[in-house]
Amino acid sequence: MEQNENQIEYSHEHKHCHCKEGCFKYALIFFATILGAFLAFYFVADYTFKMMFSPQYQMHRAEKMMRDMDRNIEKELNRDFGREITVVGKMMQSPVELTENSNSYIVKIALKPFGNNSKNIKLTTESNNTLKIEGSNEIKKGNNENLMNMMQSYKFQKPVDFNKMTKKEERGNYVITIPFTAE
Repeated sequence: MEQNENQIEYSHEHKHCHCKEGCFKYALIFFATILGAFLAFYFVADYTFKMMFSPQYQMHRAEKMMRDMDRNIEKELNRDFGREITVVGKMMQSPVELTENSNSYIVKIALKPFGNNSKNIKLTTESNNTLKIEGSNEIKKGNNENLMNMMQSYKFQKPVDFNKMTKKEERGNYVITIPFTAE
């Protein structure tokens, strides 16, 4: 019986010892993990801050920002102004298309927004090489009434002869041909 008690005490001390070793082992693993995570974060943060404040990095960022700004400015300058108009808060394709050939400017105005009637379009010429286009259309459906008004001006770079300007309706468009002046 005494031997049994000694075995029980030894067994109990041995289990108690294993518990201390196991707890110690897990505590070491936990602290090693926390220390590893801290060191990894520290080195990554340190590298990032050193890189962010280096003159080379700042120059690279400034150059990239300048390239982006140049690209945006170029895109805005090359954009075909006058191709879109705003109608009650919505953007829609402009009904006016301006082209140039070897001896004249050609202005095409889509007639659909103006009730397919060229009488709803008014052209005014000005002495400074400018053509003013005004268009309107009134649509009544029951008690609803919609009114569309548009006004655009075009100042031509080359001198034009408004006296020789021709106008005709062609396939749903009002086509105005404005020849260049003879130099």
